[in-house]
Amino acid sequence: MAEGATNLQGYSATKHLNIGTIVELTDAKSQTVQPATQPNMENMFGVSVDQNQLSFKLSNSKLKNETYVAISGTYNVLVSDQNGSINKGDYITMSAIDGIGMLADTKQKTVLGRSQATFDGKSASLGQSTLKDKDGKTNQRVAVGLIPVAINITRNPQIESTKVDVPEFLEKLGQQIAEKQVSPIRIYLSMAITAASIIIALVMLYSGVRSAIVSIGRNPMSKKSIFRALAEVILTSILILVIGLFAVYLLLRL
Repeated sequence: MAEGATNLQGYSATKHLNIGTIVELTDAKSQTVQPATQPNMENMFGVSVDQNQLSFKLSNSKLKNETYVAISGTYNVLVSDQNGSINKGDYITMSAIDGIGMLADTKQKTVLGRSQATFDGKSASLGQSTLKDKDGKTNQRVAVGLIPVAINITRNPQIESTKVDVPEFLEKLGQQIAEKQVSPIRIYLSMAITAASIIIALVMLYSGVRSAIVSIGRNPMSKKSIFRALAEVILTSILILVIGLFAVYLLLRL
């Protein structure tokens, strides 16, 4: 089954890949793929597809073990029942078997996409595989099947959140400044520094203006020196505010 993509490029593969294998690039700049692994699920790149299903393809005879990879669209994907039965609409992530997916729950950070069919490990099973623990002992037998999945590699929307809730506008503002994800602690610390800088600057400015007005009232002849002192207070207030904002910028960016 193939929907949503008709023009796919071929990639080299480290070995022959079965149709439906979840793959990752061997490195960021590589044109070579290999079966994706559970420890590095965030590196999932796409799924190997049957080139006979493609209406148009770009082939390169120089590629070793040439395979076509879908990074979007709906294609058949190898899955297992390691994490339970899969229902239509469930999120799919990496299983303990390289290149094979499973049902995603709240623990995985990244998902491949959403299942477009069911798989209970009994019907439509292609075979079984054995999972072993660190000591090499068998701890689970799983069934493997092939089901259509709408591919959209992204952060798992079901993931358990352990972070402190941050207002959405503050989170977006922090991300815009830092150009990356920012922890809630940094966001709240930045707010505290900004607030303290503004308060200190306003207090100094208020005190300086008030003192200048009182001094002029008592000694009108000293306006020049009073205004000079007031200007220094204003510049100091602005400097404190600038330093505070710069500290916030560095806190978010670094």
